[in-house]
Amino acid sequence: MKKELVLQSVQNSVSSIFSKEDVINLINSVEGGGRKITPYDIGRAIDKSISWIEDNERDVLDLDSAEFEISYNNQLECTNVPINVEEIRQALEDIFCDFAEEEEEEEDADEVELQEIKRIEEDNN
Repeated sequence: MKKELVLQSVQNSVSSIFSKEDVINLINSVEGGGRKITPYDIGRAIDKSISWIEDNERDVLDLDSAEFEISYNNQLECTNVPINVEEIRQALEDIFCDFAEEEEEEEDADEVELQEIKRIEEDNN
């Protein structure tokens, strides 16, 4: 949940043991910005991406569109093997969705915490 929504909820609720100003000051003192992606997270995503590419080489390379030429001494040379960018894009989207899912879980935890605060305030009234 966003900091602004929490502030609005506190401002619109009835006072409890703590004054609204105390709670607002506390919320304002909290650093915002959401989940931070760490170097470990980036490394993990890169490792998963490389592993997927190694395991799915036939999906990554468009072997049906490979181009060959006969070169000097009648040697067959592969001159072009296109990369299937859409397969790589889909794999990267799947891998990086882990970050979005973790962020949603954090937002759900914030929502539960806000509901708990509301419940406590109602019990105190």
